[in-house]
Amino acid sequence: MIVTGVGPLATDSYLAALPDLQRSLDTTAAVAQLTLTAFIIGMAAGQILFGPISDGLGRRRLLFGGAVVFTLTSALCAVAPTGPLLVSMRLLEGLAAGLGIAIGMAVVGDAYPPEEAARRYGTLAAIRFVGPVLAPAAGGLVLVVGSWRTIFAVLTAFGVLMILAVWWGIPETLIEDDRHGGGLRATVTRMVDLGGDWSFMRHVALQCLASAGFFTYIGGSSFVLEKVYGISEGGYSAVFAVNAGVMVATSTLFRVLVGRVSPARLRLIGMSTSSLAALGILGGALFERAHGSPPPLAVIWVLLSVLVGGMGLTIPSATALGQEAGRRSRGTAAALQGGLSFAAGAAVTPLTGLLGYGTLLPMALLMSGFFALAMILLTVVQRARV
Repeated sequence: MIVTGVGPLATDSYLAALPDLQRSLDTTAAVAQLTLTAFIIGMAAGQILFGPISDGLGRRRLLFGGAVVFTLTSALCAVAPTGPLLVSMRLLEGLAAGLGIAIGMAVVGDAYPPEEAARRYGTLAAIRFVGPVLAPAAGGLVLVVGSWRTIFAVLTAFGVLMILAVWWGIPETLIEDDRHGGGLRATVTRMVDLGGDWSFMRHVALQCLASAGFFTYIGGSSFVLEKVYGISEGGYSAVFAVNAGVMVATSTLFRVLVGRVSPARLRLIGMSTSSLAALGILGGALFERAHGSPPPLAVIWVLLSVLVGGMGLTIPSATALGQEAGRRSRGTAAALQGGLSFAAGAAVTPLTGLLGYGTLLPMALLMSGFFALAMILLTVVQRARV
């Protein structure tokens, strides 16, 4: 859990401090937000690169190396003197974190039978996506006694814990006889094989669209809520803390129900819930446009909580379905599913900033658009009798 959880925690634990980071480094809002985008890009690339490699070389050595790199780059982030240097360190930090996510998923498939693996996939997926929601709240607590640099110092300490967890707690789970060859050609062949398999890629495509809607919220909400509603860093942390609690609850519900209700049905429930909430936020944005003032913060807060709660069912379900469909090359499957979904998140994170933070409308349009596309694809997937 530490190996897969530290990376998501680092995604945006300093999100509430982005305005302060901008002032501290004397840089622009775009560069400050790019530190988040660079990490997400690194997370995506780390999963795509190292998941397939682990199918050929094994899991443990790569996990240990990734933990070491994460720790060192987190320490360098804590002392970074300029925005561009911080962006570059965040990219490397993200690569190491992505490695841990993809290979951690593969370790579960190696070590457990299918039914138990499905439950644990759900747990890991929940950690991966609850992490970015919990992180701002945790970061807000750190900011009470320190600055954004203190947050990276805390991440360095978590990196040390990750090194110890891999060294003492994770054996090699992929035996020599089950490895597929570690060369570039073998790695590419595995990626092409799964990438051309629609029975696997349909789950990946759905997760990418859902992730796009989710990361629109993560990347844009701090600026939107602070500018539209004037909430403080502490208030913003409270919003995220409540939303995190909802997502933890629905993720726990997934673990309870997955043996009785199919992952496909749970995915439908989760996606429908998030889509309806996104439409409600869009309705609030249109109200703001028509009346010159936004709806009460409580209304938007509840809708955001419902949206995030739906993701607590959607992401674990999509992950379990995708991992089962790609079980012949578990590391590669985890790489494509996790890497491409984070790549989608990285691509959309700056969009709200480009369209403007002054009203709810840009964020609401993007979220509702991505979830609408996901619902269309979900209809196709469900008709295919997943």
